[in-house]
Amino acid sequence: MDNLSSGKNCRIDAHSVTVMFFIMFFAYALFFYPSYTLGAEKKARKPAPKEVVKKDIVISDANIQSSLKRAEELLKKGDIEGSLPIYTKIYEFTKEAITTVSHIQKQYERFINEPETSQADKEEFFIKLNRIKQLIPRYKAIKDTCGYNLGFIYGKKNEPEKARIFLTELMETLPFSRNKDSLWMRAKTLLLEIYALEGEF
Repeated sequence: MDNLSSGKNCRIDAHSVTVMFFIMFFAYALFFYPSYTLGAEKKARKPAPKEVVKKDIVISDANIQSSLKRAEELLKKGDIEGSLPIYTKIYEFTKEAITTVSHIQKQYERFINEPETSQADKEEFFIKLNRIKQLIPRYKAIKDTCGYNLGFIYGKKNEPEKARIFLTELMETLPFSRNKDSLWMRAKTLLLEIYALEGEF
């Protein structure tokens, strides 16, 4: 009888152990599963790449030389898309500055030549006029360089009409030169190449 009861107890104990094992297993699974899936979701959810916002290029007298150097470096590396907006901004800045300063120059010259202008005023505005006369050639040289490079870039981009605008303006504003290394001759050669007329003229 004792043997029977002990066998029965053994079966109950084994059954209890099995039940307890499953209860603990499910409790463990319920406890850790949410945190596991949450961690997996966090890993799966990669942060969206930040959109790169290009800052607008602002050209001033203070940074015009460094901007020009940067554009030239990019162009030498073959990065025409990177150099294009810089050359464009420099070109626009110098063109507008030359127009504005040229208008001021005319007014100063008129003021200096008026009989009623005092000698002190004449001397003051003569100094300002000299600064203007130094500024215009410097800006014109930068503008001409940018104009040629913009013509070159648009030629490379297969946009001949845009290239022609810059190169034609350059040839109209520069004095004619037979020197093959002059900007006038280079602009002419490039323009004819764009229209497949090189060697014709």
